[in-house]
Amino acid sequence: MNGISGEELMDCWEAAGCSHDAAVLARLWASVPPGMRLPALSADTVPDRYRGGFAGDGTSYPAADVSALPWPMRQEVTWCIFRVIELGGRVQMPGTVMLMRRLSEITAGHRAGSPRSLMDLPARTWLQEIPLAVHRRRGRLPAPSSVTQMRQVLLRFLWLLDLAYDTRPWWQRESWHPVEDHRVPVREHEPLGRQAVHFHRIAAPWLRRAAQWHGKVALETGVLRWSTLSQRVFTLTVLDAFLAGRGISEPRLAAGPAEVRQLMLDFMGHVRASRASRGPTEGQRVSAAHAKTVLVHVEQFYLFMHDHKDAAAAATGEPGWRELGAGHAGFYRTRELPRPGRRDPGLDVIDDTAMATIMAGIGQLGENAGDGGLDDPQAMRIMMLQARLGRRISELLMLGTDPLLPLATGPGAGEPGALVARLRYQ
Repeated sequence: MNGISGEELMDCWEAAGCSHDAAVLARLWASVPPGMRLPALSADTVPDRYRGGFAGDGTSYPAADVSALPWPMRQEVTWCIFRVIELGGRVQMPGTVMLMRRLSEITAGHRAGSPRSLMDLPARTWLQEIPLAVHRRRGRLPAPSSVTQMRQVLLRFLWLLDLAYDTRPWWQRESWHPVEDHRVPVREHEPLGRQAVHFHRIAAPWLRRAAQWHGKVALETGVLRWSTLSQRVFTLTVLDAFLAGRGISEPRLAAGPAEVRQLMLDFMGHVRASRASRGPTEGQRVSAAHAKTVLVHVEQFYLFMHDHKDAAAAATGEPGWRELGAGHAGFYRTRELPRPGRRDPGLDVIDDTAMATIMAGIGQLGENAGDGGLDDPQAMRIMMLQARLGRRISELLMLGTDPLLPLATGPGAGEPGALVARLRYQ
């Protein structure tokens, strides 16, 4: 679920405590096109423009029947299906059809006290009730694969509803999703804009709230980009775990500048001695480059909080930020941070023979998978641009949709090899 496990997601929902709100649901329902407000939804029943948003597994499936659901739940489910398609996703029909049947059984008769909204029960309770509904009807539990499919659909729907029902300012949410919440200020065509940033892994409330406020201000002012914010939040989880181990629970970290300095030197040793938890270097000590990234991000975060300590205390409700002093404006001295080893420049050069071989097979990147290709025409075009322009891949990925900016004409503009345009980046 976009960088977060189902269990973590349910923990966040329980902490947020969002519930059904009739006024909010009325606005959501008003956004659903009349052609989607149907008792049964499938590719065969919805308007043509939405038919591509329904996915199966190659088997013909009946429509997702929402007619027996309580009216608020029916509105919620219909809106969720519409919203998934609107965001460019696809509704997985096998799981959705089964889930609608189970929800109809659980709410059958609309008895007093029975749930009328998907928000009336915690996600974990729904996941317990669904197999029990099958057991009551058939005398045995559903297959694990069926439970998994229903779980995926339910969590996707609850994700959307939690965001819609959450009335807090966007920056106070534990997870930020630019695609689903357009209030998050990211650049147009942000390369990592479909990735979420999660703050819930910062366990200390005072540090988590500060990280959220810092992220809000940094994005709004352009101090940080979305991809950099993700790195900063990760590094603050490292600091959070270190402080928890030391029993530190206040922003000033220690009583005086000397104690702060010693603590952060200990933090440097902690980071340099840590080991990679995943990837090809799992179990090995983290690289000097990784350690430096963590230390610099933490230092920059505290510098920001020092420079804005009064505003930070007011916004986060934590008066301890006002106690930051000069010792928090910079933790490390020149040449104290880890120094990554210099990379052999020869490793960054593709010789003529290798480039000729790559370009000879470049078409395979864009060919259909059925024809033996990799079905990635975008990667093929990027590689061809790199071969033509000699630019880094990271630069090419930042090109705007109209990437050529003509240069002003002048003497010699028509000569061979003369520059006539430059690249426009986002």
